[in-house]
Amino acid sequence: MEEGNGAGHVRAEAVVTEVRSETPSVKGFTLRVDNPLFSFKPGQWVDLFIPGIETIGGYSMYSSPKQLVEQRTIELAIKYSDWPPTSWMHSQCKVTSKVEVCVGGNVYYDPLEEDQEGTHDLLLIAGGVGINPLASIYRYANDLQKSFAKNKTGYLPGKVSLLSSVKTKEDLLFKPLLDSISKENPQMDVKYFVTQEQSGGLSDINYGRITNDVLKAALEKLDRKSLKAFVCGPETFIDDVERHLWNNGVTGDQIFYERWW
Repeated sequence: MEEGNGAGHVRAEAVVTEVRSETPSVKGFTLRVDNPLFSFKPGQWVDLFIPGIETIGGYSMYSSPKQLVEQRTIELAIKYSDWPPTSWMHSQCKVTSKVEVCVGGNVYYDPLEEDQEGTHDLLLIAGGVGINPLASIYRYANDLQKSFAKNKTGYLPGKVSLLSSVKTKEDLLFKPLLDSISKENPQMDVKYFVTQEQSGGLSDINYGRITNDVLKAALEKLDRKSLKAFVCGPETFIDDVERHLWNNGVTGDQIFYERWW
């Protein structure tokens, strides 16, 4: 595992501007952060400070940093639990609610701060709500590619492949959003895996786990020499994926993850 260098962060006020249902167990939130010193890198999370609750919440952004720059908003998708910050977000948080946020996390994607010796292909592998930080990376890579196509300057990412594994079809997060990106951008690809259902309805879903053979097939479409692989999900999921990546010749310094489950 390799970690980024991190960055200095400020604690800033955020106002909830939208609350929505993403899945039966996940709510989505849009927060406006007007403080111009507040910024983040795709893959990072925010510590969430809620008035009246001592416990600090930690949730990954699934929006691109470009959205923050242009609209001063970030997006979170939070799965229900009885953990005090999460319970508050699901049961009491509403439009106009105010919290404070501070960015954390040393594993992220930021090619602009690197030496830029060449472009990188990306393999993003998500388990459950681990899709959040990887969706942020996916959206940011798409933003970079669109910017390069328009301006003919800046950093141009290579191919990007996202694999998302969930228990049931109902657990799939951001599918319309991710599908729209992959449909419009031939450099972006997304595949979905459902592990606890055998079949049903959607032809673009794979029923089964992300196996060694699945990763082998994904890697065959990418440049392994320039590859960066980001993994997020439960600890056992990370262990399995890392082992499969090693088996397919991906080296440790190409694999990025954090254990926070």
